[in-house]
Amino acid sequence: MKTKAITIPSGSIFDPVLEEMLQKRDAELKVLAEKNSKNFAQRNLPALKGDSLYNYTGEIKAGYEKLATDVFHYLQPEAHFPEAKVDAEYFRNKVKNIDTEINEKEAQNQNDENALKDFAQSNIPSRILWAMVSTMIVTIGEIAFNTKAFQVTGESLLFALVLSICISVAVFVFAHMTPMLYKGATTKIQRILVVVGSLLLVTCLFTALAIFRSSYLESHDVHIKPFYFVIINLFFFIVSALVSFFILPSWIEIKENTVLIKLQYVVKKRRKLIEILKAERDKILATIMERTKVRIRISHYANYAVERIRKMYYETMGIFKTNNLIHRNDNIVPDCFSEDPPIPEIENFYYSLIPNNDQK
Repeated sequence: MKTKAITIPSGSIFDPVLEEMLQKRDAELKVLAEKNSKNFAQRNLPALKGDSLYNYTGEIKAGYEKLATDVFHYLQPEAHFPEAKVDAEYFRNKVKNIDTEINEKEAQNQNDENALKDFAQSNIPSRILWAMVSTMIVTIGEIAFNTKAFQVTGESLLFALVLSICISVAVFVFAHMTPMLYKGATTKIQRILVVVGSLLLVTCLFTALAIFRSSYLESHDVHIKPFYFVIINLFFFIVSALVSFFILPSWIEIKENTVLIKLQYVVKKRRKLIEILKAERDKILATIMERTKVRIRISHYANYAVERIRKMYYETMGIFKTNNLIHRNDNIVPDCFSEDPPIPEIENFYYSLIPNNDQK
């Protein structure tokens, strides 16, 4: 999977409990510094020469060092990064499995799309549509005319209409079945039997229909022999059959087309699954990114807190010196006041998110 550089904004974090603890402990240590500096000043301590400021501010220094320790204990930045390694390993495996599944499905789609490359150019659906429409026009006319003819039976118009629809649809279907049977025949004899048998069957049917039509017309004093209706019906049947023969695809073509339609549906379904998997992968990566940002912010917050503690410590040391000088009886500045205050044993928290060569 191709990776790209991403900038992670560290943002900021604020903990009111920790802030209250810092301010409270700092105020307490400053009060302690004022108290101790005054007590020592009344005895003119520290000594003017050769003395050490640490001898009088050790309690203050230890107080700020303990405060830094409490900050690290409260935020526990060290614990977040081992957890980050566990999370990274877990999510890495999860993303790897998702990528593997995506690659497998995309490979399957690629193979299926190669089989479907000519399917988009297939005219089978349009051929079926044109064949059905062209013969359906004839069928509608047949239904209307047969309905009138069947009324000579004395039944209701609804019965005549239903009977006409059934017969006309049957002829419509048979006109399409005959060319398919002809195309499916493997020998010349089979083809002759299909043609002869179909013509005999429909001729018998059309003869019966012609008798009904002639009877209907005779009731309106119109005399036409049934033979003419048989010829007309056979003509339309043959036309419909020829249209189906030249336009309508064979059973083999329809079956192949059906298989390709199912394959196309499988490809579309697989594409949706791929999109779902990619969305899940992006969500995992976003989760990792958010957790990483939070851990970075905690690390920054911890370092920011200890830096403030250092400043608080040096401020308190300044208060100690100033208050001591105010209350000294000799009004002389000890030489140790010109030295830098003892450096508190407070270290920043360092942890690299970038693995070294061994970790890689």
